[in-house]
Amino acid sequence: MRKFTLNIFTLSLGLAVMPMVEAAPTAQQQLLEQVRLGEATHREDLVQQSLYRLELIDPNNPDVVAARFRSLLRQGDIDGAQKQLDRLSQLAPSSNAYKSSRTTMLLSTPDGRQALQQARLQATTGHAEEAVASYNKLFNGAPPEGDIAVEYWSTVAKIPARRGEAINQLKRINADAPGNTGLQNNLALLLFSSDRRDEGFAVLEQMAKSNAGREGASKIWYGQIKDMPVSDASVSALKKYLSIFSDGDSVAAAQSQLAEQQKQLADPAFRARAQGLAAVDSGMAGKAIPELQQAVRANPKDSEALGALGQAYSQKGDRANAVANLEKALALDPHSSNNDKWNSLLKVNRYWLAIQQGDAALKANNPDRAERLFQQARNVDNTDSYAVLGLGDVAMARKDYPAAERYYQQTLRMDSGNTNAVRGLANIYRQQSPEKAEAFIASLSASQRRSIDDIERSLQNDRLAQQAEALENQGKWAQAAALQRQRLALDPGSVWITYRLSQDLWQAGQRSQADTLMRNLAQQKPNDPEQVYAYGLYLSGHDQDRAALAHINSLPRAQWNSNIQELVNRLQSDQVLETANRLRESGKEAEAEAMLRQQPPSTRIDLTLADWAQQRRDYTAARAAYQNVLTREPTNADAILGLTEVDIAAGDTAAARSQLAKLPATDNASLNTQRRVALAQAQLGDTAAAQQTFNKLIPQAKSQPPSMESAMVLRDGAKFEAQAGDPKQALETYKDAMVASGVTTTRPQDNDTFTRLTRNDEKDDWLKRGVRSDAADLYRQQDLNVTLEHDYWGSSGTGGYSDLKAHTTMLQVDAPYSDGRMFFRSDFVNMNVGSFSTNADGKWDDNWGTCTLQDCSGNRSQSDSGASVAVGWRNDVWSWDIGTTPMGFNVVDVVGGISYSDDIGPLGYTVNAHRRPPSPVLCWPLVGKKTPRAIPGKNGVAYVPTVWG
Repeated sequence: MRKFTLNIFTLSLGLAVMPMVEAAPTAQQQLLEQVRLGEATHREDLVQQSLYRLELIDPNNPDVVAARFRSLLRQGDIDGAQKQLDRLSQLAPSSNAYKSSRTTMLLSTPDGRQALQQARLQATTGHAEEAVASYNKLFNGAPPEGDIAVEYWSTVAKIPARRGEAINQLKRINADAPGNTGLQNNLALLLFSSDRRDEGFAVLEQMAKSNAGREGASKIWYGQIKDMPVSDASVSALKKYLSIFSDGDSVAAAQSQLAEQQKQLADPAFRARAQGLAAVDSGMAGKAIPELQQAVRANPKDSEALGALGQAYSQKGDRANAVANLEKALALDPHSSNNDKWNSLLKVNRYWLAIQQGDAALKANNPDRAERLFQQARNVDNTDSYAVLGLGDVAMARKDYPAAERYYQQTLRMDSGNTNAVRGLANIYRQQSPEKAEAFIASLSASQRRSIDDIERSLQNDRLAQQAEALENQGKWAQAAALQRQRLALDPGSVWITYRLSQDLWQAGQRSQADTLMRNLAQQKPNDPEQVYAYGLYLSGHDQDRAALAHINSLPRAQWNSNIQELVNRLQSDQVLETANRLRESGKEAEAEAMLRQQPPSTRIDLTLADWAQQRRDYTAARAAYQNVLTREPTNADAILGLTEVDIAAGDTAAARSQLAKLPATDNASLNTQRRVALAQAQLGDTAAAQQTFNKLIPQAKSQPPSMESAMVLRDGAKFEAQAGDPKQALETYKDAMVASGVTTTRPQDNDTFTRLTRNDEKDDWLKRGVRSDAADLYRQQDLNVTLEHDYWGSSGTGGYSDLKAHTTMLQVDAPYSDGRMFFRSDFVNMNVGSFSTNADGKWDDNWGTCTLQDCSGNRSQSDSGASVAVGWRNDVWSWDIGTTPMGFNVVDVVGGISYSDDIGPLGYTVNAHRRPPSPVLCWPLVGKKTPRAIPGKNGVAYVPTVWG
């Protein structure tokens, strides 16, 4: 008794010096562990001593009562055990201790023993699932503690799906009751069979600490290591074993085996072979291959080494060498015990070698060879899906999409987890339509869908990009920016989505936010050439060329790509041209030209010099500059069109047609190039061709965001439509030109808005002014105008013949006709020159007519009235009119005229012929002044001049 007290005291002292970070076990816990240890080792004395102490310390603890219950039951005291069970039901009716004890009591009854025997019989005859079901029915979900629990979980371990659960439960029981050698024996074997070798050896080492379990642990341990291939690992394993076990038959065998292996490993060739075989078994192909190559060189007929070398190459993925070595091994030893493994490996490697070679053939653009190889793989193994997948890839390479679809679908039927087939089908359906691809993706399982989430994001991104572009074309920048934000959320950090978003925000007036986005992108990706290029484009597009160059120069020149270099060249050229244009605009064109000619040869500079020469009608210099461009770039469209325009201006239509015919046919010509082609066609009289070009070009320009290029297309297209006799359509096109040029952000929908937008604005640039002016001219030309005017005029003089007072009322109606305007006009004229003064006799002479011979009397006033009519028509080239002098006057004449305007080279001219009074004052003689004594006669003045100017 003193000894027991001393042990407890010593244990308590040890607990007192343990680190406080770990919770010290209580006395009750220690004593309960002693109880379980005694039960596991069948030491009833230890159980009784511990229970005695526990019942003094904590008599109402359910675990203590349960332990006393088990003790009484082992002693055969059924009544005493029942009393403890009843007490336990009152103390803790829902505890595991009570449930387990109740099951244990049941097992002590005849029915319980019979049911337990039935479950054991099922377990020993291989019916593990039925046995577990019987145990569960018997235990009612609460297996008893002790040996029965070990028996139950050992049976559960025979069910493969529950082996892991059973092992964990047995490990728990072993931790709670560490002296049960039967449990440890079963647990170690289970761990080894589950490839948990380290855990298995740990259990055996624990088992070896007890005399009862030491011999069994030794046998199991040696059985696990004795068949290891000879290697450093096998030697280490034997040494470890011998460090734990020192006697017994297994120890003697291990000592002999260790000595033999150490002797063998002293031979370099054997050592290389042994280490290679061990490395292969451990999956260490990189280490195994050189060792096995050494062994094969020492003995080329060593089939085991050759087979292992083939296996090592297979592990490494070197299918060709794997096939070669496995074929040699099988040929050398057709009856080897390894033949099944080698044949299986050979089949696998032949299959994957054909797959690899087929993939390589596809990459080399050799679909015929790829098809043969994939078919060969299919012949080797028609159960695997990758050969069929390869045939689908071949069909895709041939653009045989129906066949590719069939192969990919077959692949998925063979292996629903083949993500490459899912991707292939998604790409096929994406080519057909985004909607079909989205429907296919929606039909996939969650795992399949995750495998192509990049395609799904890309489809969504494409859809949003199309919607954003449509909004941009409509000028709805804020809405487009909202969609670009969604795109950026799908692809965070994307350089070009950020660029598009910033551009939309800028156009929407949110310029500070746009600038911030691009600055943040530059901070996130400072060394990304794409970011540098995009930010440079952004800055240069908003008149910040110097800032763009500074940002580009922050990237080391070695990282510049062709796009960056091209942008830098353009920006530097822009600076030179900007300086030259300022000089030219200040009247220093010669100095500007000299500066440009000092620059390195450049197509852009030559085109600028040619344009300047063309504007000042120096066609010789213009031709020379255009020819310089064509010498470097024979198909340069700008130079060819420039020569065409020069020839047209010089009146050489044949040469112009010849130049225009040299223009290379392309579907990618810029809007400006197509515009110039259409204008040249129109100027050459090819109206139908020009109409066709503009019909194709105008819708393209309308679909573009506002820009100078699209505005010029729409402006010139409207002019052409007006000249072609379709002024209504021309006015509609001018409305689009107003949006494209920035006159307005919203297309005018009514005449009031349209006419208001034709008014000049002092802030306008040349393009806006031109669009407004041309639109206003056409609108006025299409108006029906009615004009009513009254004019009073006269001249002082002698009453009766020169004291003139005239009233003219004019009514004019003009309206559009063809590509000009026609008019009708009528003037009502009333003229009065007053009355002659009389003498005392009531007569006058006033040196008037025959009255100078003899004074006249009677009506002394002179007046008349009449109405004239006229019609006419005019456009930019022709003008004519015909009419009469006022009818009602004594003299009535037909008057009118015709004129024609054109250019000869740099000179404009107008030829006209007309017959009309020289001035309104001279219309008075047409009235026909009368003398009382004269025969009435005609007196009129009219001129028929021809004028050149």
